[in-house]
Amino acid sequence: MPAPPCSSCHAARAALRRPSSGCALCGPCFCAAFEAEVLHTVLAGRLLPPGAVVAVGASGGKDSTVLAHVLRELTPRLGISLCLVAVDEGIGGYRDAALAAVRRQAARWELPLTIVAYADLFGGWTMDAVARSTAGSGRSRSCCTFCGVLRRRALEEGARLVGATHIVTGHNADDMAETVLMNFLRGDVGRLARGGGLGSPGEGGALPRCRPLQFASQKEVVLYAHFRRLDYFSEECVYAPEAFRGHARDLLKRLEAARPSAVLDLVHSAERLALAPAARPPPPGACSRCGALASRALCQACALLEGLNRGRPRLAIGKGRRGLDEEGPQGAPWDRDRARLPASESIPTF
Repeated sequence: MPAPPCSSCHAARAALRRPSSGCALCGPCFCAAFEAEVLHTVLAGRLLPPGAVVAVGASGGKDSTVLAHVLRELTPRLGISLCLVAVDEGIGGYRDAALAAVRRQAARWELPLTIVAYADLFGGWTMDAVARSTAGSGRSRSCCTFCGVLRRRALEEGARLVGATHIVTGHNADDMAETVLMNFLRGDVGRLARGGGLGSPGEGGALPRCRPLQFASQKEVVLYAHFRRLDYFSEECVYAPEAFRGHARDLLKRLEAARPSAVLDLVHSAERLALAPAARPPPPGACSRCGALASRALCQACALLEGLNRGRPRLAIGKGRRGLDEEGPQGAPWDRDRARLPASESIPTF
């Protein structure tokens, strides 16, 4: 049976039916619709004001690649400037290939690229070293906990190094729904309360960050990358199979099979969630060590590094965190001003 005509241009044959709406579209019309929806998300949410210097968190994967490409297409309409900031977590046999994809993207799109490394920012710690410290076997279920916190800090520092005013990340609707599920399953009301909206406004001196792809499904992100012929890295992180997120992802797939709107329903539920006053987390303050926004004496990044440096990597995870806060910071403080980029990792603007 021949494909139906595109419901938008009525000229070309449809190449797909949109998972979100069921509309039959050709490749160019789908890409145009996808870009228009991202533009609407940015404008309606007032995420990126004209004149903003935007650091795109570039991992080399499909999400960040699609995000960078779409924002580059929309730059004239948004009046912003873009740069790529990539984080080298120090994962042997994985990150080098992903960073090679980021470098190809930067050269092809003529975007400045800056790479920051865990080893330079966090006293020599890499994710491989963290894995050895936490498990001894090279893998641990807590690896993603460490990596998520440290990567967020590293991206913030990389964005500051290039003079960015805003940070954007490629989290899509499936990612956000998985996060909501994880927080529900863990009973983490603090993160549930902070999980709504399209990002954070930049409290406590942190740079504002947002997620322009938050309402785009993973399927449509992959379709956009396919029709735009984007070059991206598609291997899974070697530590991901043991992460708790994988269980939430499997559950979400089963929920979506029974109820196709489950992904966006979960995303919107986080936006509308309201906690009773007694359950609300206390207002954040400043980390006593690095000055970053924190809900306790030490921010999560400094607490995790403290545990690693003391040979007790799980000290900052779960109930052990209480004792760490009571003992107070020890050792040399992590100084944001000491973060420096290796000269070889900076690619100039074309």
